[in-house]
Amino acid sequence: MAHARCRVCGRTQMSSVLCLGLVPLANEFVPPEMAPSPSYPLHVLHCDDCALAQLARSLSPEQLFVEYAYFSSAAAPVLEHGRRLRAFVEQELAPERGGLVVEIGSNDGYLLRSYAADGYQVLGVDPAKNVTAQARANGVRTLDAFFTRELAAEMRRSYGPASLIHANNVIAHTPDVINVLSGLQLMLADGGGAAVIEVPYLRDLVERGLFDTIYHEHVFYYSFTALHRLLKAAGLTAVHVEQNAFHGGSLRVVARADPHAISPSVDQLLREEAVVGITDVSFYADFARKVEDFLAASRKELHAIAAAGHSLAGIGAPAKAAVMMSATDAPLKYISDSTPYKQGKCLPGTSVPVVAPDRLSTAPPDYCVIFPWNYADAIIEANDEYLRGGGVFIKPVDFRLEYISTRTAAVPTRRLS
Repeated sequence: MAHARCRVCGRTQMSSVLCLGLVPLANEFVPPEMAPSPSYPLHVLHCDDCALAQLARSLSPEQLFVEYAYFSSAAAPVLEHGRRLRAFVEQELAPERGGLVVEIGSNDGYLLRSYAADGYQVLGVDPAKNVTAQARANGVRTLDAFFTRELAAEMRRSYGPASLIHANNVIAHTPDVINVLSGLQLMLADGGGAAVIEVPYLRDLVERGLFDTIYHEHVFYYSFTALHRLLKAAGLTAVHVEQNAFHGGSLRVVARADPHAISPSVDQLLREEAVVGITDVSFYADFARKVEDFLAASRKELHAIAAAGHSLAGIGAPAKAAVMMSATDAPLKYISDSTPYKQGKCLPGTSVPVVAPDRLSTAPPDYCVIFPWNYADAIIEANDEYLRGGGVFIKPVDFRLEYISTRTAAVPTRRLS
């Protein structure tokens, strides 16, 4: 039994889900002449009272988000997801043109740009000054701030109620989640608008072994049951829910502050979660063991590739890469990434250089780990030349390393030793 206090209900004893030990901050990239970024404990607990999975220890948001290494516009799959999200909104919610669309955690404004182009008023909120500067350069009105109920009151006085609020992959980042959800409620109150919230789905994390989506920025890991309760506590009603494959498995929830018909999807998913027992700690019984076994086997396998004289590199330097590398210490020559901000620096906690994407062509390794496995199809398609030249991609997901090659002989057996 792990001892910590639940951030929502105050329970003082919670159950351990997974402890990953000391892990560096997943987006703290530093130049090679600097010492590697420090590591901090990364331990997920489950509250048996409110069913909320959460980190035992979280760092201050100011330490994590004031400068940020992630730029949404640099990832083509993110842009495509944004287009599908816009299509969902237009078809299911049909917000009035000219109304105010707000995005919490708006990053570089990639989503709001499309709304502005269609005649909506837009307002982004994000604490990362380097990415908000890019958003404003792109013509998206953006506030440099952490979203709170207090800020929501100021925004409402200045801009009026919101017709639509997006909160994509940001509710997991906020320690004072009730305060943030209450801010959404305040921005929507009396306006008849809707909030569209997306969060990585806890059930997929556990059943598919997505341990590398656990990092210090993600304070909470949501089941729909837990999120449904939090929305209610903040004066919001979940009126629709659906699942999608983004980030390996996400929930999309539509919430409103005014009375509204509730889709059958809400009760259906609540019943499904009750059947699998997602609110009970027993749901996580084998998760830690499976992750520990996978990491031990992966470490052995990746080091065996290098020991056999093969070169090994990585493609993509998302948070997942820092978590995976912290556990396996794979001997990589480099990691290529399309984000200029990361290039010329080192993957957090390591001396592995992050380089431009063309390195995969100019200095192709024998084996290349796809760290953003959720974008693997797009990465493989874009790097067909690497495969045709005899290269082998390795995708770590679903508790295994999957080898992808055009030549069967180039793919080793599941275990190299």
